[in-house]
Amino acid sequence: MAHCPGKWSAAGLLVFTGCLLSACSPVCPVNPSSVTLSSDQQALVITSGDPVIPDRFTLTHLPTESAIAPGLYFRPKRFGLVRVSPDGRLAAFSTVDHHTLVGLLDLATMATREIDVITEGEVLTFHWAPDSHLLVYDYLPAHGYQRVRGYDVQSGERLVLPRTEHRASIHLTFEQWGLQPREVIVGMREQHRDEPRTITVNLIASTQLAPLPKPRQ
Repeated sequence: MAHCPGKWSAAGLLVFTGCLLSACSPVCPVNPSSVTLSSDQQALVITSGDPVIPDRFTLTHLPTESAIAPGLYFRPKRFGLVRVSPDGRLAAFSTVDHHTLVGLLDLATMATREIDVITEGEVLTFHWAPDSHLLVYDYLPAHGYQRVRGYDVQSGERLVLPRTEHRASIHLTFEQWGLQPREVIVGMREQHRDEPRTITVNLIASTQLAPLPKPRQ
C-alpha cells in the first residue's frame, strides 16, 4: 500500500469518509423533516431535503383493491393517521373508509405496502419500535372494544395478541415495548371499570392464531 506523505485536509477526510459510508451502505438513508396530513386530509405532505422525493402522496396513489382480501375494494374518503418510523424510511398510515387500509409508505421509492384491513373500524394510534423493525397500532373495531395488532417490517408478518390473554369484553391498549423481540406491555380495562391493569405478552403471527372453538349444537 502506497504511503501518502503530509496531512489530510478536512475536506479530504470528509470525501474519504463519505466514500467509505457509500461503499458500506448501498441504500441511502432517508430522513424527511416530517410527514403530515394535508389540511383536507386528502394527501400526505412530505417535507424533505431530497429534491427527488415528491412533496405529496395523495389518495389517488393508493391501491383500489386489497391484496390481503382480493375482491375487497377501497374507496377512502381521506387519510386518518400517519407516523414516520424512527429511521425515517417508512411512514405508517391509515385511511378513513368502510374498509380502512393500514399501510406503509416507503419514503425513498413512494411504494406502498398494505399491512391490514379493518372493516367498520379505525386506527387510533401508531407505535414504532426504536429499531423500526416492528409497528404496533391500537384500533377500534366494529364491536367497540379497543384492540392491538402489529406488523413485522422485516418478515412481513401480521402480528396479533394470543386469544388466551384476554376476554372479548375488555379494552386493550399498547403501553410500551418489552425487553424481548415482539414483547409488548398491554393495558387491559373492562367496560365501566376504573381499575386498569397491564400484562406482558409476545405478539404472534396471525397465521399462528388458534381458530375459535365451534359453538355446541
